[in-house]
Amino acid sequence: MKRISIAISALLVALACGISSCKKDYEAPPDTSGYDPMLPVTHTIAQLLSLPQGSAIDADVVIAGIVVMDDRSGNYYKKMVIQDSTGGIEILVDQNNLYNDYPVGRKVYVKCKGLYLGAYGGNPQMGYTPDAAGSLSNIPAVLVSDYIVKANYPNPIVPDTLTLAELASPGVAKKYLNTLVAIKQAEFTAANVGVPYAQQASLASATNLTVNDCSGGSITMRNSGYAKFQPYITPGGNGVLLGIYTRYNNTPQIYIRDTSDVKFYGQRCDGTSPSIQYILNDGFTNLNNWNAISVTGAQVWEVVDYGNPKPCAKMSGYAGGNNVNEDWLISKALNLSGFNTISLTFETAAKYSGNPLQCYISTNYSGSGAPGAASWTLLPATYDQSNNFTFTGSGTIDLSAYKNQQVYIAFKYTSTSSAAATWELDNVKVFGE
Repeated sequence: MKRISIAISALLVALACGISSCKKDYEAPPDTSGYDPMLPVTHTIAQLLSLPQGSAIDADVVIAGIVVMDDRSGNYYKKMVIQDSTGGIEILVDQNNLYNDYPVGRKVYVKCKGLYLGAYGGNPQMGYTPDAAGSLSNIPAVLVSDYIVKANYPNPIVPDTLTLAELASPGVAKKYLNTLVAIKQAEFTAANVGVPYAQQASLASATNLTVNDCSGGSITMRNSGYAKFQPYITPGGNGVLLGIYTRYNNTPQIYIRDTSDVKFYGQRCDGTSPSIQYILNDGFTNLNNWNAISVTGAQVWEVVDYGNPKPCAKMSGYAGGNNVNEDWLISKALNLSGFNTISLTFETAAKYSGNPLQCYISTNYSGSGAPGAASWTLLPATYDQSNNFTFTGSGTIDLSAYKNQQVYIAFKYTSTSSAAATWELDNVKVFGE
């Protein structure tokens, strides 16, 4: 009888939930961004850097600092930089996507006992056991939480404003190593204007560019070939440069976090205006610069909350299954008059099997309607081959043959009933000099 009673009670509860759509309310996880564990700090970064190199730190040394450089843009790899009011240090960590845990602006504590101090090209580092050549290894991923403790986020970072003359000698300016600095009246040297920030990684792991100021100073900007901004084109103006000051032996260097650190919008030191002008510069907050035309299929181009940085344009023929599609994303008319050279760059990311995305140019498209009524020329470009949504630069595509003409740029997507890849498109730029 007792078992029957329990069964009937359970059935009544189930029926009640079915009638009233019983739900369990789940609370959102607590916001811990303001939490600071307040670990006792024993040393400033400057005091830490005065300790011996090459042997494990054997005392209970604890430092605290704010992350001023992470790996979000790909210009740093498996390392980050923190600084306090006395200096900065590079920390080697055997972990990808460090910015998820340690973004720029996060305060961290580092329990240094068992770690090693070292230097690469004279630039201070902290990491794990040195190899036979004395180079530090990265802190193993499984041990990171033993040494690095997250605290509150975000924290403001105010860079020191310095001249290139003050940074010309790393030995003299060593207190600024691994710190965020701001340099006024900076500009790329003429030979480094209008070129990609770095060569593709298949050609060089990193590229050096020269930055001057209006007082005759210079510094090397070093950019990784793996950086997401690798294909972006350097501006021709003058302004403020932000970056992490480092050294390679006696050569002063600066690393940017991303291209937003390069604020070169004004006239150059010689009084000339920036030579590069953007005819189209679209990060796809909307599709206002484009006509999205569906020739076949129900799926269409749209703006989504992904990108480099987000948002971006996306097209997929998959909706509950693979579908036949032909969809074009065609720019508004672009006037290429008044330029000697014109270039096109963009970025793509893709996943799943299917046809490649294609980029075309036309001089006789009407500006609306079916693309099949116009003539289109296929443009050579590099596309994402990772099958893992890795934004990949197209390379710089020369459009100078179309100068003094009105053109349309188009991206053509196709899919079949057996294969429908997803393609994302971002940072489409047409620029001339």
